[in-house]
Amino acid sequence: MNDVSILLPLPREVRVPVLAAVAGDGTELIDRRWYDALVAARGDIAPRNGAAIGFADYQIVAVRFDLCDRSAIGACPSGATGRLRLVLQPLYIRAGETFAHDVALHAFYEIPAGDLGAVVGELRRLARIQGAPADAPLEVNPAAVAGGARYLGELRALVRRYAHAANLVRLTVIGQVADSAAFAWIFRGLDRDGDGFVPMVIPGVVAAQQTVQLAGGDTVYRSEPIADAPAGFALATNGPRFAAATSGERTAALVALTEIQNPLLHDTADTQCIACHLATYLTARRAAASGIDPASLPGRFASPLARAVPTIAREDPRVLRAFGWAGNAPAISQRVANDTAAVLLEIEARFPVRRP
Repeated sequence: MNDVSILLPLPREVRVPVLAAVAGDGTELIDRRWYDALVAARGDIAPRNGAAIGFADYQIVAVRFDLCDRSAIGACPSGATGRLRLVLQPLYIRAGETFAHDVALHAFYEIPAGDLGAVVGELRRLARIQGAPADAPLEVNPAAVAGGARYLGELRALVRRYAHAANLVRLTVIGQVADSAAFAWIFRGLDRDGDGFVPMVIPGVVAAQQTVQLAGGDTVYRSEPIADAPAGFALATNGPRFAAATSGERTAALVALTEIQNPLLHDTADTQCIACHLATYLTARRAAASGIDPASLPGRFASPLARAVPTIAREDPRVLRAFGWAGNAPAISQRVANDTAAVLLEIEARFPVRRP
C-alpha cells in the first residue's frame, strides 16, 4: 500500500522540501497559467486564518501511481496511459513546527503506456529499499519518515521523469473559502485542451465547481450543487434528516456511502467531488448513530489490503482531506486506501513478478 500511494512527512524546514517542486534544471511541475486560472485569479480560496499563500508555498506532500486515468469503471484497458498523481499543499511554520494549510492542488501527469512495465519495476525496487510489510495499511511513508536518502533520491528521479508542466493533463483544487467564518470548501479543476486548458466538468452535477459548508447540529454538509448519487448520499449529508428517516432509508444512505468508497463500483467517471471527500467521516458517523456495521452492507469493497485507516479523516468533520495533511495530522480517506488496494491487485495481474 505504501509503495504506490506515498504520503510524505512534513519537512522540518519549509525551505528544505522532502521532494522539490521543481526539477534540477528549474523546470516547474505546473504551468503558472494553470495555477493562476484555477486559484490565484479567482481570489476565492484562502486559509481561514487569513494568511496569504502564493504559488511558491506549495510543496509535494503525496505521490500516487496508477495504471490509467480511471475514466471508466473496471480494469484499465490495454494500451491506456498511466497516471502519476501529486498532491501539493502550501506549508507554513508555527511555533517551530511545520503545518499545511487547508488547501491542496492535485496534479495529474501522463505516463506513456509503453513505460508502465518499467515504472512498476522501479516501484518494486523502491519497495525493496523501503522494506515495509506487504500487508501494512496506508500511513506516512516509513522510508521517507526515516529520511532514507537512497529511497527519496530514486523516488525524486522517478517523479521528475514524468511530472513536468508539459505533461500535466489535469489540475484540481480543494480549498477553504476565503473570508468565510464557517468551515466551507471549494472544489474545481482544469483539463488539458491542446496547448491550453478548459474547466473540468464534475460528474453527476455537470458543473465546473462544487462548494460545501459544514453547518451545526448533527453534522450537516450543505453542498451546491449536489447530486443524490448513489441514491441516499444526499440524506447521509444531513444529520437531522438522517435521524428522522426510516430504518430502510438510513440503511440505503449507508449503502450509498459504502458504494462510493468501492472503486469497482464508482470512480472519477461518475462520482462528484464531495462524495469521496465526505464518505470516510460520514460512514463512521452515520453507522454509529444507526448501530449498523458498514462491513455488513452490500457494495463494500473487499480486500485483505484495504484495512481501516485510523486517521483524522475518520474522526473530524472539519477534515475533508483525502490524502495529505490537516494541519500537522496525516489524513487518509478510506477511498484512497481502497483505490490503492485495487491498483495493487491490477498491477500484480498485469505485471506478475517473475520468480526463479
